[in-house]
Amino acid sequence: MHLPPVDWIRDRFDVVQTPDAAAFVRTDFREIFDRHDLLGCPAGRVARDTDLSGGRGAAWVLSTQSFGDLVVRPYRRGGWISHLVKRRYLAGARAFHELLVTERLHRLGAPVPEVLAAVQERIRPGPGYSACIVTRRITGTVPSAEALANTAEGQMRILMEDIGRAIRRCHEAGGWHADLNAWNLLVPESRPDLPVVVIDWDRGRWTDDGVPDRARRGNLSRLARSLRKLELASAIQAWPALESGYAAEPGPAPAA
Repeated sequence: MHLPPVDWIRDRFDVVQTPDAAAFVRTDFREIFDRHDLLGCPAGRVARDTDLSGGRGAAWVLSTQSFGDLVVRPYRRGGWISHLVKRRYLAGARAFHELLVTERLHRLGAPVPEVLAAVQERIRPGPGYSACIVTRRITGTVPSAEALANTAEGQMRILMEDIGRAIRRCHEAGGWHADLNAWNLLVPESRPDLPVVVIDWDRGRWTDDGVPDRARRGNLSRLARSLRKLELASAIQAWPALESGYAAEPGPAPAA
């Protein structure tokens, strides 16, 4: 398989290639990647410690000594096509695209996950490939879809402001999210020192010209629809607090 022609990422990532697979692997993660044979993660041919619920149910946790818990997430099709094809993609480079966008945003200080590897593997017989991405698990956080359902009224405004600030930092760094919903925001649960983190940049985009205003408003509108769909009435009522947090100057990015 072929890797996209990007040179800027190779200062921190190794290239791993076989006739049927290719990967970007962060250099300091290479030994663990090889030891756990993560080149086989697109097809689930690796060890796992805990399955993760949510989304399409495809992710699991792998515990390591030097990097802590990792999230290994093979890509799975959604929508009507998932009834016909579960993990085969015919075009594009899903994992590599997500890695490149997320890594760019991470280097610019945006609150996004720390990607350690992205793998794509040719599926035989027939055309197409499967893929997976490996990130460092952000412990002490929960999806905002869960947190907003259980947040006391007095804390709701603070949390919504924090969510607004996190989205603004991503936009200021040039990141546009393709599916900004309440499940793709991780908020602190047991560690108040953590920032809100925006996850799942599959199909997202990065631009050095900044995210246009219309696209920014589209992201916020999509999140608002997600809150309404989940019937998070208290969060919907506190929406002005999110707008206030978004409008504030981003300031220095907190450490993730």
